[in-house]
Amino acid sequence: MPAAGHWRLMGKSPFTVSRHRLANMANKAILLIAAGLTGVAASALAVALVVAGGSYVEPPPGLPDPGPLVVWGSSALRLATELAAIMTIGWLLAASIIDPSSKEGVVSRSGRSDLVRASIAALAWAVLAIVQAFFLVADVLGLPLTEAMSPEIFSTYALEIPAARALIATALLAIVVAVGAFTTSTTGAGLSWLLVGVVAAVLPALAGHGAGLGDHALALTSGVAHIAAAVLWVGGLVALGIHAVRRDFPLTRPIERFSAIALTAFVLIAVSGLANAYTRLESPAQLFTTGYGQVTLSKVVLLVGLAGIAWVMRSRMARNVATSSRALVFARLAGLELTVMAIAIGLGVALATTSPPRVESAFQTLGESLLGFAYPPEPTIASVSLGFRMEPFLLAASLLAASAYCVGVARLLRRGDRWSWGRTVSWLLGIGIVIWCTNSNIAVYAQVSVGLHMVQHMTLTMLAPIMLVLGAPATLALRALRPAPGNDRGPREWLVWFLHSRLTGVLTNPFFVFFLYVIGLYGLYFTPLFGWLMGSHVGHIAMQVHFILAGYLFYWVLIGIDPRPKPLPYWGRLMMLLLALSIHGFFAVAMMMGTQPMASEWYGVVRPPWMADPLQDTLNGGQVAWGLSEIPTLIVLIVIAVQWARSDDREAVRRDRQADRDGDAELTAYNERLTRLAGRDSAS
Repeated sequence: MPAAGHWRLMGKSPFTVSRHRLANMANKAILLIAAGLTGVAASALAVALVVAGGSYVEPPPGLPDPGPLVVWGSSALRLATELAAIMTIGWLLAASIIDPSSKEGVVSRSGRSDLVRASIAALAWAVLAIVQAFFLVADVLGLPLTEAMSPEIFSTYALEIPAARALIATALLAIVVAVGAFTTSTTGAGLSWLLVGVVAAVLPALAGHGAGLGDHALALTSGVAHIAAAVLWVGGLVALGIHAVRRDFPLTRPIERFSAIALTAFVLIAVSGLANAYTRLESPAQLFTTGYGQVTLSKVVLLVGLAGIAWVMRSRMARNVATSSRALVFARLAGLELTVMAIAIGLGVALATTSPPRVESAFQTLGESLLGFAYPPEPTIASVSLGFRMEPFLLAASLLAASAYCVGVARLLRRGDRWSWGRTVSWLLGIGIVIWCTNSNIAVYAQVSVGLHMVQHMTLTMLAPIMLVLGAPATLALRALRPAPGNDRGPREWLVWFLHSRLTGVLTNPFFVFFLYVIGLYGLYFTPLFGWLMGSHVGHIAMQVHFILAGYLFYWVLIGIDPRPKPLPYWGRLMMLLLALSIHGFFAVAMMMGTQPMASEWYGVVRPPWMADPLQDTLNGGQVAWGLSEIPTLIVLIVIAVQWARSDDREAVRRDRQADRDGDAELTAYNERLTRLAGRDSAS
């Protein structure tokens, strides 16, 4: 063993040298594990492509042939792109939620390292997405790769192919995430980049072939949910497993936080996987009789068995995982889990790049093909107000919001606290209105009639948000959620951060809210944007979400109970309400005075037989916009008056209590001032 002086000359201690060696060994082990998992995923992809029928097959003479390099390379690049996305999102999830941090939101040293790793992975993600776009253009056009990479061909056709367009958008967002993560030092900003990364990861699913099948709404929603849950689950497990190998910090609390995320992700993957199988298979028998179904069944078996074993074992280890030996055991468990996940990812990529056995339904008219369903019968009160046609995204979000609210109320009551039943009824009534507007027959008729669309719009924007705002969900959450122990930032701390953030200050700024309200009317309906959004299911959902959020922000400023950065005075709220009413009235008058049907590029195509006069339908929409605005305005006016009166009563009570404490010093000082003024007048 070297003498002590030798260690002093080197400037290091034996402990430091062993620590560096241990870190180098850990890095080498991580690289070997990563290479092995990539190989496992690639092998599973190759086998699944052969079984499902997505491998290269030489076409008959005379048909375009991109060649085996393009066909196999497209699938391989999609796998590599998804792995880069998983690594990016995993490191962002670790830095913003899993890693230790302060309640002030400053990331730890390990969190900062994870942000740098996320930035590097995001750059690789962007490059792989662009390269995949070149292969995709070659595959779709049936050209050799060298021809598809020419600037003339790529610039001409890339933006015309939805999947290639989605990959280009993914690459741009990945670059934004790379720059943002590298310059970030807070968990709040890291969470923002995490959300951007998840959006970039799900963009290709919005342009997938599943959107063209029957039940395309369910196919799109389940595809997006499946990818978002998978990248969060797998990415978080990768980051946590690497930290276990490196022994960066104690893993007890990080494993507890990630276990909740993993359980939620598993539920989403299970439900969305069933929905995906339903939209891509004609019958359950095809799970056994087709190669596509067999690969799907294999993936389901892998994920279900893996989730059950991993959850049981992790729950037992989470109680005593702080020691080094326990950390190594968790690292081995994470490696086993990731191996099975790599196989599942390979199978998933194979399914995404293979045509499903289900045949697209054929409709009699072009309008019905664009809608995805047959024209509804001539509207009646019963046919419009009743019926059910599921819109999965908004239905699931509404049910989740209602369930979370009820859980919060139950927690308060179980603790012995009180919560207004009026607020509970108001929230559930608002959720019910949203579900009716988006999942009943009014949602069907709104896609073929301007007048009935205005019924849906006015209800979503002006009635449902009033009920939701009066439910005070943020106040309930602040009372129901428990503070996180120590320096951790839990859900309650995240909510407090959001309510006091600059973003909330902008969102509740009266000028911004009013601008959003005006743009939602004039900028949407008097421009081609409305017809363009109606022509896409994603655009249609985005428009409905805009209606709900814009209305919620507007009424949060006017009658909101939840805390916000700078509440508006009550006289200012009345002025804002009257100004919005006048703007809305001008909009309705402009519709009723129109000489051309609204959004003829959409409603002129999806025109059922009973729609005899599209111009009259537009005029009816203006009358609906004029008439339905009065009821919500009256409700809000009454609420503002009641809140103003209660505010004056509270102020009077506060002044009386202050007078009791100081012997009415304020009134005494005021009377003395009047006495001095009177004496000065007498002297003059």
